[in-house]
Amino acid sequence: MKKTNQIIVVVLIIALLLLGIGYAAIQNITLNIEGIVTADPSQSNFKVKYTGTPKVSDNTYVTAGITDDINATINVEGLTQKGQTVSAEYTVQNISTDISADLAVSTTNSNAEYFTLKSKLAKTSLTAGEATTLKVIVELTKTPIAGRVNSTIGVRLTAMPVEPGQEGTSEGINGSSQTPEVIEPQIETIADITNDNIGEYIDLGNNIVGTESTTDDWRILYKEGDTVYAILADYLPANQVPEATGLDTNPAEYPYGVWSETNRATLLSGLRNTDAWSGFTNGIDGATVKGSPTIDQFINSYNIKNRTELVYKDYPSLDSEIEDYSLYVPHNEVYEKAEGYWCTSPDLTITNYNWTIECIGKVGGNYCYYNKLAIRPVISLPSNISCSYVNGVLTVEI
Repeated sequence: MKKTNQIIVVVLIIALLLLGIGYAAIQNITLNIEGIVTADPSQSNFKVKYTGTPKVSDNTYVTAGITDDINATINVEGLTQKGQTVSAEYTVQNISTDISADLAVSTTNSNAEYFTLKSKLAKTSLTAGEATTLKVIVELTKTPIAGRVNSTIGVRLTAMPVEPGQEGTSEGINGSSQTPEVIEPQIETIADITNDNIGEYIDLGNNIVGTESTTDDWRILYKEGDTVYAILADYLPANQVPEATGLDTNPAEYPYGVWSETNRATLLSGLRNTDAWSGFTNGIDGATVKGSPTIDQFINSYNIKNRTELVYKDYPSLDSEIEDYSLYVPHNEVYEKAEGYWCTSPDLTITNYNWTIECIGKVGGNYCYYNKLAIRPVISLPSNISCSYVNGVLTVEI
């Protein structure tokens, strides 16, 4: 009997041990992966190139072409007299997928005694897909006497890659920050301005058009001899017409309207009265102002700028696709009841008729007493006045 009891006890202990093993905890196992991810710059991602066909100012003297994506040519021949100026305009495009470009331009000229080389970039930064123009201007600054003179010229345009949103900083390939250098044409006096500057804004230090800025009031109309003519960039508000002109206005009813209830002679006299308009010179020595351009000044500017031969007596229409169309037509629809602006010239085909520039871009005419036409004063600037580029804007030093 005693032996049987001992065997039973051993079996129970073994069963209890097996049950304890079934409840044991299982520990987590962590699998790890470590490594390095890199991305390298590829020149193939940054593409800035010449596109299209260069435009030349006068193919009698200048030829221009594109050799390949990054090389172009300009050749100038046949200039004979001081002051002759020619130019070529190239289109540059950033065809990168997502990289912006800051642009800088520099020039070389082996014969600065006889030639001036200038370059103008319409934009100094390009986002992906954006294009701009590079204008190269060559001027003969001294008339040759003894024989042919030559110069080897060069224009280097550097495109620097930048991240989108960082245009203008050049934070790209070396991580440094610098503003791209744009070589402005060397302007020291009004005499240095040429007809290549037609359409550019010029700051005379007075605020007329009411934009709280002096840099957008006047634009270069054209140069004749030693005199540069600049035109008010927009219509003159009727409440700024000097009373001494004797012109009729009603600013409350016609914010820009100017006319003469008397006759054409009174209208022309008021527009041409330089003494009455003298306050618009802002004290610039030797400058004079009239109330609007003559029809000849208007047509001369347009023909020089666009290499056309329009005759105003044909009542021509202007090309709305030209680069500086807004110079000639600041509003291409009726603006505050103004349907265009007067010229300071009589249209002798009809009594009391005067030449006008219509908002639809047509040279026309109207009776002197028509009250829905504005004026745009024109200032003549003598050649000896100091002038230079300040922040990209022609600026007269008062």
